[in-house]
Amino acid sequence: MKAKPDCIVCMFRQALNTLRLITDDPEVHRKVLSKIARWISDTSLYDTPAGISQPVYDIIAEATGVWDPYEKQKKESNEIALILLPALKSIVDTAEDPLDAALHIAAAGNTIDLGIDHKFNIEKDVPEIMNLDFAISAIEEFRKELGPRKKFLYLGDNAGEIVFDMLLVEHILQTRTEVIFAVKSGPIINDATMKDAEEIGMTNLVRVIETGSNDIGVNWNNASREFRKFFQDVDVIIGKGHGNFETCNDRPENIYFLLKAKCQMVADELGARLGDIVFKHSTN
Repeated sequence: MKAKPDCIVCMFRQALNTLRLITDDPEVHRKVLSKIARWISDTSLYDTPAGISQPVYDIIAEATGVWDPYEKQKKESNEIALILLPALKSIVDTAEDPLDAALHIAAAGNTIDLGIDHKFNIEKDVPEIMNLDFAISAIEEFRKELGPRKKFLYLGDNAGEIVFDMLLVEHILQTRTEVIFAVKSGPIINDATMKDAEEIGMTNLVRVIETGSNDIGVNWNNASREFRKFFQDVDVIIGKGHGNFETCNDRPENIYFLLKAKCQMVADELGARLGDIVFKHSTN
């Protein structure tokens, strides 16, 4: 997915939101935003939205010395999601179609996105999304992908959300499909890292690997050899959230994208409406 001019406006909002977590000094905000403006004036929209957003966070980190401004928010998201986990697990266990329920819960977790200024309330958003139909659904195709001797890669997205992902991972494991879960190798916005995977228990459930970088989505220039090998060798992939969709939607591998469309640019690319939940096969 290529960036649009609208993405430039979004980048400034992302930057200011992040700076306000670090300091309330308007002069610092002005200076850093000016640096970002100079960088943007020389950049191209040929890259993905994730790709052109990445340097914004690098500029902020270098200017302020704060490399994980969302650390507190990530921890809180994990804690709240873990409190909700038993009730959510009961929903999946008692559902007429557990796979559909697990996909809905994982999609509900995708409301936790601090990078694009999307307002969310976990306790409120989850029951609302459980009652929504997928605007695009590849569930029946996906169901046929699972089974013994199948290898599956799950590209994680955000902290907190990773707790919701566990229920879908657990259901996939029940089909005797091998699951590998991928997280970022360092902090970027509120994306899940190995620390989050360990804290919420994902590492006790399946093998967890890192992408090799702290890029939004997947930066194929920075991805590790191990990650690339898994990505190319597995039978099926789930790409969770905006960043993974933006950076992987033109890949040839067998990928299913699971997300809530939280900006108009992504919604248009998906062929959905703003606010829709989508489970889309890359070949659709």
